[in-house]
Parts: sequence; C-alpha cells; structure tokens
Amino acid sequence: MKKMIVIALALFLAIPAFTQEYELSRKEQKKLQKELRKEQQAEEAAKRMDISRLLVEHRKFVLEADRLRDKRGNMVNVSSMINFIACDSVRGVIQIGSNQYVGINGVGGITVEGPIANYKSSYNVKNSSITVSYNLRTTAGTYDVRMSIYGEGRAEATISSNWPGRVNYIGYLIPPALSKVYKGISY
Repeated sequence: MKKMIVIALALFLAIPAFTQEYELSRKEQKKLQKELRKEQQAEEAAKRMDISRLLVEHRKFVLEADRLRDKRGNMVNVSSMINFIACDSVRGVIQIGSNQYVGINGVGGITVEGPIANYKSSYNVKNSSITVSYNLRTTAGTYDVRMSIYGEGRAEATISSNWPGRVNYIGYLIPPALSKVYKGISY
C-alpha cells in the first residue's frame, strides 16, 4: 500500500513537468508557424511585385478597380468587371460603369480609348513600389494617368483630364489574360 502511494505521488509530481514541456513546445510551434507564415507572405509579395514589374515593363496590364474616389475624397465600392484602366502597349482604355444604369457605353458610364503617349515608369526599391504615368489621347480629350503599384499587387491610379475634376481607381493590377473586365462601347 505504501508503494502504491509513493508511485501515485511520484506520478502526480511528474505530470506537471511533462505538461510544462508540452506547453512550451506548443508555444514554440505557434511561434515558428507565425514566422513561417510571415516568410511565405513576404515571398508571395515579392513574386507579385516581380509580376507587376513585368506587366508595367511590357505595358500590358489591367487595373481592375473595386473602389472609386472623387476629388472630394468620397469613396464608393464598384464592380471591378466594368470599372478599369487597361494598357495594351500602344493603346489604352479607361472605363467607368454602373450596374444600376445603362449609359452611353452600355454599362452605365463612359468608356474612352486611344493611343498612349509619354509612357514612363519607375521602380522604387526602398519602399518596393512602382509608379507609372502616361497620357491617353481620345476623341473625348486627353487623359493623364498616374498610377502607383504596391508590393501585394494593389494599385491606385489618378485620372485627370482637360475637363475639371479627377477620379481615383483603387484595385489590383492584373495581366490582361487573367482579367475579367467587360469593355463597353467607346466614344
């Protein structure tokens, strides 16, 4: 009986030591998993930036906007299928559309397209971003496009023209082959 009590007491004293080691290893595992996730996210961001650099370098990309912002800072969520900026080496398209109305272009807004002029791009290594600027000459006027592309593929473009006002497109830069945009009737 005394031996059983001694063995039981020894087991009760040993169990907390085993659980402490188990908890430490679980904490270490969580820490390692968190570090691994951060490394994977950094690698994915670097891959997306490399893809964005290639798209900009070859002048073939589509900025699918999921939000638009006016000059006063008012922001509205929009459909990325009908709100986009596209560049195809020498020609470009700018489109604003709405799911609620049928407009001049057939998708509730305006579509302009034409040749691209004064295309310039630069890569900032320090903050891992790309800037692009060009002019789009259309029958409706000339539009200045200023775009910033960030590490995760996120992009923001400001469109201004000879008409008063400007619009910001906020979305993702996508290769034309993967884009799901629908182009309406252009001016």
